[in-house]
Amino acid sequence: MENFSRRELDSGIFLNSVKDERFKTGRISANISTPLRENTAAENALLIQLLGRSCKAYPDYISLNREMNRLYGASLSTQCAKLGDLQQLSLSMTGLDDRYTLNGEKLSKELAGLLCKMLFEPKREGEAFSSYDTEQERRKLLETMQAEINEKRSYAITRCVGIMCENDSFGIRKYGSPEQLKSVTPKQLYSAWQRLLSTSVVNIMVAGELDADAVGELFKSEFNKIERAPENIETKMFKRDDKVKEETERQNVAQSKLVMGFSCGINVNDDRVDAAKLMAIILGGTPSSKLFVNVREKQSLCYYCASSYNRQKGIILVDSGVENQNIEKAKNEILNQIEQMKLGNITDFEISAAKLAVEDSSGMVTDSISAIESFYISQIFENEILSPQEAAKRISAVTKEQIIEAASCVELAAVYVLTNGEAEK
Repeated sequence: MENFSRRELDSGIFLNSVKDERFKTGRISANISTPLRENTAAENALLIQLLGRSCKAYPDYISLNREMNRLYGASLSTQCAKLGDLQQLSLSMTGLDDRYTLNGEKLSKELAGLLCKMLFEPKREGEAFSSYDTEQERRKLLETMQAEINEKRSYAITRCVGIMCENDSFGIRKYGSPEQLKSVTPKQLYSAWQRLLSTSVVNIMVAGELDADAVGELFKSEFNKIERAPENIETKMFKRDDKVKEETERQNVAQSKLVMGFSCGINVNDDRVDAAKLMAIILGGTPSSKLFVNVREKQSLCYYCASSYNRQKGIILVDSGVENQNIEKAKNEILNQIEQMKLGNITDFEISAAKLAVEDSSGMVTDSISAIESFYISQIFENEILSPQEAAKRISAVTKEQIIEAASCVELAAVYVLTNGEAEK
């Protein structure tokens, strides 16, 4: 691959670089990957927010903002994400490319230096983080959690995953639980910070035309000061139980939510992964998909009906917004559409429309530096890292027979309903 490179700086520390000269800005991120665990998820999520708030050299918003303004208006962001069975914590810096500085400054090194200060020299009170900062970031994270609960579509999807994967790491919420978050102390955060620096797998990503080698050397020198013993991290494919899990929850909602979770037994380590992705798109990934055309348009059983495929876990989720009286009908028709795919009832138009959607999506990936970075980060723990164009090309080569084979592996694992009405008999 011409524009992507990857090398190991030290044990469990990797430097990834995506070269793209079209942008005037570049992006550097430290992506910290650690196993997603019930007892550490909340403290890790709170920690990354604290690390992005201040550091020893710039202990408050004013001083930090002044420094970023000096660096040609650089911006800093944090993220907590779930990638398979991993919790991924990201600290990112976006700034002007070296080619456009007024006096020829090497901004790459300065941006990386500030990022290192945020990560390795945080603002502390002895062997604890700032109590005041901890409470401020705790409040923000609790508000984020509450916002996700209030957004009923995403809430229903999260609940279905939790039910389906109750004995699997993937069922743990990326932020942990509100109860856990409320109990995290500044001293716990200090211990979590030390633990992550010594045991996590870290992927440094440099996107744009920034000097990746200079960035890599800075991070390597900082990590050399730490005694490291990186954990072995892996994502296990989801295995469904013999019995389908079902749960109905009642809240004051105007529109009922139906989410169905399926196992397909195909993940990133399987040669059939491209066929599984295309199959999920044909099922419910476009306006010409089977779920949209048949469940929503022809039978008017729902307001929306879409499917998504998680290639790390080998899971397909179908989520829909329905009237209470149509819940059972919608569920049966969704299952029918999957059965039709297993029987080979897939048209050439459905296949070509899905492939065209993938092609269009691959083009959009390269529209921004952050989208490019996200695309490559999502593949870091896969067997092979592809460019957007290569990924689309593989999808375009998938045959109808391969799609049918992928569909034949799909099995219902869980059904979650969020409604305020009476359950259908």
